[in-house]
Amino acid sequence: MRSSSSFYLSRLDHLRFVAAALVVLFHYLHAFVGQVQPINPLAIVVSEGHMGIGLFMVLSGFIFAVLCAGKSVDYKLFLFNRFVRIYPLYIFAVVLAVTLMVYQKQINYNVFDIFQWLLLFRPSSISDLPQFSHLWTIPVEFSFYLLFPFFHQFYKKYGARYFIGMIGLLLLLRAGIYLEYGTVRYVAYETLFGRLDQFLIGYLAACCYLAPAARRRFSRPWMLALACGLVFYVIHWLNRHGGGANVEAGWWIVWPTVEALAWAALVLAYLCQRWSLPVWADRLLAQGGVLSFSLYVCHPWVISVLAPRVGVLPLGLGELGDNILTGVLVALPASLFLAWTLNRLIEKPFLEFRRSYLLPQV
Repeated sequence: MRSSSSFYLSRLDHLRFVAAALVVLFHYLHAFVGQVQPINPLAIVVSEGHMGIGLFMVLSGFIFAVLCAGKSVDYKLFLFNRFVRIYPLYIFAVVLAVTLMVYQKQINYNVFDIFQWLLLFRPSSISDLPQFSHLWTIPVEFSFYLLFPFFHQFYKKYGARYFIGMIGLLLLLRAGIYLEYGTVRYVAYETLFGRLDQFLIGYLAACCYLAPAARRRFSRPWMLALACGLVFYVIHWLNRHGGGANVEAGWWIVWPTVEALAWAALVLAYLCQRWSLPVWADRLLAQGGVLSFSLYVCHPWVISVLAPRVGVLPLGLGELGDNILTGVLVALPASLFLAWTLNRLIEKPFLEFRRSYLLPQV
């Protein structure tokens, strides 16, 4: 995590890479198989790798809370920084998507259809090109940016009880939606009303991290093992209850909150550990985190090219094992190469326009 300030935690970049890699392997697996309930623990994690999105959301709240602790935020400069961080690559992807839809699929759009992609709602045309349907997360993420400076002020004024109340309100809203419509999966999974829990819980996790007593508690090695076990249990539970395909389940009311709590525990436990990785491993994983946004944006395009041409390599590990290892050996490295190119040519030049948005505490 490297921002316009000088603060840096390489372990946050490790987790960002893990989140992006989970999504890549998930999409490669499901390019060949539908919803599965494997026995192998690694296969269970990859089969529900979409949960990497939840980890991204928790990390967003965590990162901003740590960066802005004890400071006030200049709203305009904050949004400007987020715009130059997200929109250059996002607009590149949107223009490419619209171009392909018009010239390769002969689907014509008017100006309003195109403008929808740049707003804070899921565009109606997003399903017309599968290589870019995952971009629904970008408007949700940018909604966090619009709200964060206000939540930051509210936390300073009202404390954690305000965030807990907001999470409670979101739970009530999702319960009402479920009672009215018989399903709340899409609201819980794809909209601000499901993902905001995760951002707020990430913020609260950062407040724990900044408290020395809490940091000492989470620094114990068994806490990391416990957090990993909790995350796996949550993933296993989701998989055994139909995963993301179970759109009519009532548990979607609480799922975003439960998922966020598990990820927040892992974030805290990992960041607070006192042991260190070898320098080469730390730098390699951190570089993966630097590329995580580009990796997320570009990987479905890479998979759409590779999947029908490479398929699943016969590696002797069974259908799911071969699929996952092919993803690790082929899809992930290829996606990382394209992500590195996009980062160098599109992301990085625009990041030089960032300015400090932190103000002294008043």
